[in-house]
Amino acid sequence: MLYEYFIEPILRNGWFNPVNTLTWAIILIAGVFAVYRLILRPLGIRIDRRFFLAILPFIFWASSTRVLRDLAVALAGTLSNDIVRQGIQLHAGISSYISGLIPSQGFSGFYAWVITLFPTPGSYVITFVFALITLLIALGIQKLTKGKIPYYKFMFLAGAVFSALNIYLLPFRFFQPFAVVIFLALLWTGLFWIIRPVSKKLNQKSVFSFFRPENLGILSAHFLDAAATFTALSFYGYLEQHFIPRMLFPAMGPAGMFLLKIAVVLPVLYIIDRYGEKGDFNNFLKIVIVILGLAPGLRDMLRLMVGV
Repeated sequence: MLYEYFIEPILRNGWFNPVNTLTWAIILIAGVFAVYRLILRPLGIRIDRRFFLAILPFIFWASSTRVLRDLAVALAGTLSNDIVRQGIQLHAGISSYISGLIPSQGFSGFYAWVITLFPTPGSYVITFVFALITLLIALGIQKLTKGKIPYYKFMFLAGAVFSALNIYLLPFRFFQPFAVVIFLALLWTGLFWIIRPVSKKLNQKSVFSFFRPENLGILSAHFLDAAATFTALSFYGYLEQHFIPRMLFPAMGPAGMFLLKIAVVLPVLYIIDRYGEKGDFNNFLKIVIVILGLAPGLRDMLRLMVGV
């Protein structure tokens, strides 16, 4: 059971089934509560736009690192069915590639291990540890400078530097998929952005309030994910890794991703707005929802641009 539901999906570069999906979902929910109550709240971190700005580059870094892992799989060719041997094989391939671009052999070897260990759940663990260490350093700098260097500025800069490193390492070759994904995401997003002014003219205050910019921004992130999935499956022969969309696609096709996002994201946002505690925890939940859409959307779009 362990091999079938957990190890084999990692060997397949992050495949999902009902068992591991439910397991990761439970861990994610527990982790969200633990991070907020045991780390962010005791540290006195306000969950606002500045906090979101601080972690935004880490979302891109995680997505682009995942694409580097996809590149490692492509470079390695035929992979071993043994998880240890496959890890060594992938590390050797990506390390050789990185060492040709980064002079430091020690850093390229370490970074190759980070990339090798990045399929779920590794991506969440590594990104969390990286962001947490950076946050603690940033808070220390903020204290030493008596607030002259706010934590969010240092975090944003650190995340941006490593995101720039990944951009440097990724061999971008195709830009047409980028244009298609952005066009589709903007098209679907635009359909919902016009609801706000229309509801205002019709004096629908509840609708106007619900479709405020923060909720529309969250929906936009998920439409990016849907657009990237639709493009990859419809035009480039990719396969869907998550089992729920795989169940729906025979009846709805890849375009069903857009409807699935609407059917899931809008009710979740409504429940948070209607029944959640107002303030930092609500904001943190919404940031998590953004990550769940933006991270895979960026990964799929960047992967199409690299061609792996």
